Formats: sequence, structure tokens, C-alpha cells
Amino acid sequence: MRLRPHLIVRTLTIVGTVASATLAIAAAGCGQVAAGPGAVAGSWGRPIEVPGLRALAKAHDTSVNSVSCASTGNCAAGGDYKDGNGHLQGFVVSEKNGVWGQAIEVPGLGALNTARNATVVSVSCASAGNCAAGGSYTNGPLR
Repeated sequence: MRLRPHLIVRTLTIVGTVASATLAIAAAGCGQVAAGPGAVAGSWGRPIEVPGLRALAKAHDTSVNSVSCASTGNCAAGGDYKDGNGHLQGFVVSEKNGVWGQAIEVPGLGALNTARNATVVSVSCASAGNCAAGGSYTNGPLR
């Protein structure tokens, strides 16, 4: 079974994350999902695939590890994916005014990630457009 990362959002305070067999990750508190007819404030919306992540993840092995929202509709998320060579890479994606952008590899991480094992494990947003992401990478010889 292939897991695909999805985001589920609602209009409440961030309360944590949930994982399941059909969703890689779900997060609360990131704003109202435009997709998902019938979604109302305080209810879970329908999951959406992380925009642009399929193009990055040639091996279809992906995870959303963290989501943070500065305000309703202004969020960021991060995680990892396997590239076409089977190497683990870190990604980030942001939402602005309720619209998710395209997932990108963390800028500059590829040059540091010489052993091809990187991930984003934490994202925090102090205010809209002001976020930080933390994670790990391995440098050294390939094994």
C-alpha cells in the first residue's frame, strides 16, 4: 500500500496530529479547506494531496511530519520524500490566505545532505509568512 501525504484542516486551535492507514498525516487548526463541500468551521475538511509533492517524490514514499499555522489560512508544513534515486529529501510547503502553494525541497538542503538522508521534523510559524523548519540530514560517505 502506498501512503500519500494529505493535509486536513479546520478552524480551531492547533491540537496536534493524527496518523492513519489511509492518510499520512492530518493536522488541526490550519484554517478552512476550500475543497470539501459541506465543510464548516470546527469540522474536519476533506484531505487534499500536498500540491507539488507527487512531482518531487518519484518513489512515492512521502511523509508530512509537521504542520503549523500562524492564523486561519496561513500555515506551513514539512516532511520528507524519496527522490528518483531513492534518497530521502526534506520538503516544505506553505499556505497563504487559504491557498496551498507547491511543495519544494528545502532550499540548500541537497548540498548538505551528502549521505542522502534528510527530513523536516518540525515547523513553527510565529506569524503569517514567518515560519521556521527544523529537521536532520546526514553528511558523510554513502553506505
